[in-house]
Amino acid sequence: MNHTLLLEPFPKNNDTIYSGYFFILGFQSDKDYFIVGIKKQNDIIEIGAFTNGLNQNEKEILKKAIIDNQKSIENKTIFVNPGICIELDFKGLENHRLIAPSFKSFQLQHSWEDCTWDHLILKNMPLDIELSMTSLDKTIWSDPFLSKEGYLSYLAQISPYMIPFLENKLLTTIRYPHGVPGESFFQKNSPDYAPSFIVTKEQEGNNYIICNDVSTLLWLGNQLAIEFHIPFQTFESNDPTEIVFDLDPPNKEAFPLAIKAAMEMRPIFESFQIKSYPKVSGSKGIQIHIPIKQHSLTYDETRIFTSFIANYLIEKFPDDFTIERFKKNRGTRLYIDYVQHAKGKTIICPYSARGREGATVATPLYWDEITEDLKIETFTIPFVLNRLASTICPMNDYFKQENLTLLEVISKLKEHKK
Repeated sequence: MNHTLLLEPFPKNNDTIYSGYFFILGFQSDKDYFIVGIKKQNDIIEIGAFTNGLNQNEKEILKKAIIDNQKSIENKTIFVNPGICIELDFKGLENHRLIAPSFKSFQLQHSWEDCTWDHLILKNMPLDIELSMTSLDKTIWSDPFLSKEGYLSYLAQISPYMIPFLENKLLTTIRYPHGVPGESFFQKNSPDYAPSFIVTKEQEGNNYIICNDVSTLLWLGNQLAIEFHIPFQTFESNDPTEIVFDLDPPNKEAFPLAIKAAMEMRPIFESFQIKSYPKVSGSKGIQIHIPIKQHSLTYDETRIFTSFIANYLIEKFPDDFTIERFKKNRGTRLYIDYVQHAKGKTIICPYSARGREGATVATPLYWDEITEDLKIETFTIPFVLNRLASTICPMNDYFKQENLTLLEVISKLKEHKK
C-alpha cells in the first residue's frame, strides 16, 4: 500500500472498468459529444464528455431532449439544466475528467440529484457481497452538511490512509446512532448480527473487531461508528509500536497552549534525531506520534522517555503545563498526558472523524503547519479530502521509521537514573 500517492479513487488501469450515474449538461455539435456532470457536495461539476456506446436511435433521442430543453447556446454547444440521468462506463479519472467514457444506459428513474460523487465512490469500491449500506440520506452532521452517504464515501476514500493504523489493532468505536451531536456509546464487542467477513479477536472478555479492510471499515461506518480509537500495540504483541504524547488543554480556548507545547517538543525530538509526527486531535488538542521498531521497547521503557520529556517541559513552563491527573487540580494549565501511553489504553486513530459539531477530523500535520494560526476547526471531512487530493499525507513514511536513536536515548536515561 503506497501512501505517497495523492488521493485518487479512480486510477487508470487497463483491466478495470468503472461505472456510475451522471447527468447530461449539454451537447457539443461540432464534435458530436454529450457533456456530463456530477453533483459533488453542493456543486455541479462538469466531469467529461462522451459519444461512444450510443446507437443511432439513442443518440437522436438524447439530442432532441437537449434541444427541446436548452438553457443556452455557446460556441456550438447547447447547454441544459441537470435532468437527464445516464449510466456510463469509464476507465479512470485524469485531471478530474472521465477517461474513455462510454454510454451504458438511460437512468430515467433516478433524479439528477442522485448522481453524486459519493454514490460514484461507493458504487465502485471492491466490497464484500454481504455488506449493505442503509439510510444513505440520513443527516449525520448539519454544518457542514454530511449525509450518511457522504460519511461512508469519506471512509472509502480515506481508507488507504486510515487502515494501516487500524491494522491488527483491537478496535474501540464510539457510535452515534442518531447523528452528531447526539446520543453516543462506546462499542468494544462485535455484535451478534455482524456479517461473516468481520474478523474478531477475544481479549480480556471482549470480542474486539479487527479492521484490516475497507468492507469492515464501511460496515462500521454504516453502524454510525464515528470515532475509531486504537491501542498502541497490535493484538499479537504486548509491546507498543509507537509512542504518543497527548497535549490536552483545559478547553478549546486554550488550544494555543497545545501549539506552544508542540513547538517546544519539536526541537527536542530533532536534537535526538527522533522522527515525530504531529496531528490535531480533532477535539481540542494536539497529539504527537513517534513510531518505533516492533518489539524494541516495552511500555516501562517508553515511560522513561515520555516522563522525561513531560517533566522537562513542566520545569521550564510550570505555569503552562502539568502532569496532574486530576482535572480540578490543573487549573488553566495544559495536561501532558504520558500516563495514557500504556497497555490497554487507546488514542484516536489518524483520519478518524470526531463526534463533534463541525465534522472535524484527527488530521496528521507537517511540523511547519504548527504555528500560532493553526485551528482545529479547519480540519473537517470535506477539507481533509480536498487536502489529500493536492498534498501528500504527512504520515506517508510513518511505517518505514524505526527511530533506533530512541533506544540510545532511553539507555542513557536509564543509566542516569541509577
